[in-house]
Amino acid sequence: MALPSSGVISLSQIRDEYNNGSTDPIVFNDYYRGGSFVRANAENNTSTNLSASVPTSANNSPISIEDFLGAERGFKKTYSSNASDQTGTEIFGDDYSVDYPKFINIDADTTVFSTSSSTPALDLATGAAGSITVTNSGNIYGQGGAASSDGGTALKVDVTTTVINNSGANIKGGGGGGGTGGTGGKGVRSTTATASNITDKTGDKPDFVPYASSTSFADRYWTGLGSGEFGLNSNSSRIRSSISQKGPVWYTFRVNTSANYTLSASINDPFPEDGQRGHRGTPVVNISTAQDTKSQGQGGADYGSGLSWSAAAPLAADTTYYWCNYTVGPYGTSTPTGNFFYNTMASQINMSVNIPSNGGVGGAGGVGAGFQQAAAGGSSGDGGESNAGAGGTGGTGGGLGEGGATGDTGATGTGTSITYPESAPASGISGSAGGLAGYYILGQSNVTLTNNGTVAGRIA
Repeated sequence: MALPSSGVISLSQIRDEYNNGSTDPIVFNDYYRGGSFVRANAENNTSTNLSASVPTSANNSPISIEDFLGAERGFKKTYSSNASDQTGTEIFGDDYSVDYPKFINIDADTTVFSTSSSTPALDLATGAAGSITVTNSGNIYGQGGAASSDGGTALKVDVTTTVINNSGANIKGGGGGGGTGGTGGKGVRSTTATASNITDKTGDKPDFVPYASSTSFADRYWTGLGSGEFGLNSNSSRIRSSISQKGPVWYTFRVNTSANYTLSASINDPFPEDGQRGHRGTPVVNISTAQDTKSQGQGGADYGSGLSWSAAAPLAADTTYYWCNYTVGPYGTSTPTGNFFYNTMASQINMSVNIPSNGGVGGAGGVGAGFQQAAAGGSSGDGGESNAGAGGTGGTGGGLGEGGATGDTGATGTGTSITYPESAPASGISGSAGGLAGYYILGQSNVTLTNNGTVAGRIA
């Protein structure tokens, strides 16, 4: 505590201030500033020496009792204007580790603040010696967090410290950033897929089909791709095969889009003069990724039931498929047996498909409040692709000492329901939580706090 600033000072008072607990006789030469009891500032110590009135040597000025009027053992840093990112080591320099009292005062209407949520406004790190007292009559503020990030720390204390927060003063962590808005739900849109690598396996048949064609014909053949009424024909919207008294139909193809494709097949009455109505088969399409093995891979299956049908097949993009359109029969049985008779058998894959559309990206959350940085609202989410849900709006950043708001949920997508290559349309994704409020004190166990002002945020 400071010596009297006027009147009479006793030698014992001087001894108690600078060499407390000693009963040794006072020798003035021991009490020059820069000596063993009254320290001088290190060159990098930016604080005020509370014993600046005490001479540094007899050559400078003979020492007297009057030199100690109002003097005090200690270093003091006073903030009368705003300052950012302050540390004990920068304030007291090499004297931070010296066993000597240290005082930090923040005047009214003055703010010590951080410029980054990762940097405390005032950081009292390990390595200090001597008592430290922080007296706040102004403000100590952490920086606001970015979107979805926690606010910054106001006061970080790793050494034993007394903190006095006076009436009207504030110690507040930075506001947490607002959460990111959720992604919009997937929608469903229509598109025209492209088929490629269409190869007619004319004159061949897969091993799992036991028959060829009517005994009056050779193995199935036709004149090639795009040959007219009969044969294998393709255009931008479909691949179609149509044959008469030939079979089975067998070709390879690839599609560029993963989707549920519509397949269809039909078989007409046999020639009346053949008298074979009861022996005609019913059309089946088998899809496989293996040449002589049925129903392999994604979408591999037997499709069809009845004389004329349509079905959906989930086909993967950029995969070679084997398409076999054959018959099972005679009519009413389920396995291919013997010869078969018909007028025309046709099968088709339609290139018009429904696919998922991507939802809009959620908007960024607003930044949290810090010194001269107001809490900001979140930005709007993107609109998304056709029929997809828009992204949710980002959450508003928190005020000083407050957490940020959660981002809004993305909107739900629309369109025809599909299950492949994924289920859609879908609900929007929930927005992320906002960042937490910053710490008003980080290092609570090291602090003795007297609070007559306002504190806000977290403490740990």
